Amino acid sequence: MTEIQADKLAELQAVRAPAIGGRLARWRMALGNAWHELRKSRTASIGAVMLVLLFGACIATPWITTYDPIKQNYRERLQPPSEKHLLGTDRMGRDIYTRLLYGGRRLVAIALLAVTFGLSVGIPYGVLSGYFGGKVDTVAMRFIDGLLAFPGLLFYLLVVTLAREWKIEGIANDAVLVFALGFAFMPEVARLSRGTVLAEKQKEYVEASRAVGDGSLSIALRQILPNIISPLIVNATVRLGYVILIVAALSFLGLGTPPPTPDWGSDLAAARDYMETAPLIAAFPGLAICYTVLAFNLFGDGLRDILDPRLAER
Repeated sequence: MTEIQADKLAELQAVRAPAIGGRLARWRMALGNAWHELRKSRTASIGAVMLVLLFGACIATPWITTYDPIKQNYRERLQPPSEKHLLGTDRMGRDIYTRLLYGGRRLVAIALLAVTFGLSVGIPYGVLSGYFGGKVDTVAMRFIDGLLAFPGLLFYLLVVTLAREWKIEGIANDAVLVFALGFAFMPEVARLSRGTVLAEKQKEYVEASRAVGDGSLSIALRQILPNIISPLIVNATVRLGYVILIVAALSFLGLGTPPPTPDWGSDLAAARDYMETAPLIAAFPGLAICYTVLAFNLFGDGLRDILDPRLAER
């Protein structure tokens, strides 16, 4: 190795060392200042408070209600809100407050698992496709284009209908729904991660890592990926609200989990015949859906404002 080459390698190592150490420092600083940044963004703060209340209610459901969400009591059907039943009872005498809590617990779990599945498949797919480029990227993206060309709603309907034809019920039915929603989300994540990797891989720290002999997988997943995670987090947060709407819509159409399992969409559909005599039994599930979607959207918009330097400067 010549003296010039040695000097060049030393410069690259100097660039690479701060990149790795700086990245860890940035993560620590981000975690330490997360609450401070959330307080600066009114949108993110409101969304965060709403999500804390939502998750707290989902976790504490068995302790904050004593009613069975499935057990019917026709003697108390269509009761208005009272001290005994905080939100009243539905057409079968079941406590609406209890069904909302258990239905929200299931709905949020499905949304979180579906988005996590989409991220766990789409991020590595997009990162590796964008990093290697060439024919690998061309073939990988044509497959993604084919998935994006297929309407997502038709894919959900196809998978859910097949699950019902095959007599898949209970937890297995929810697993099928998680797979369908996550797989439909995967192409969007793959495209977003690929686009950010194409810009990131031209930077000096990536060149430095190649120069010192780091493997391609190590560079792509251990160094580039942490630097592109911000837009992916924002996208996933907003996507959670969309997934909740899809699950509720499928249940409303009768393609979700069959009764008597608590479900906001199916409860809303069942309440249509009582809109004039007991409108509250339709209002409460609808308000629960609106609240949840709004919470995720507000928090996602706030995160975008915090994580995007251009918006932060404004």
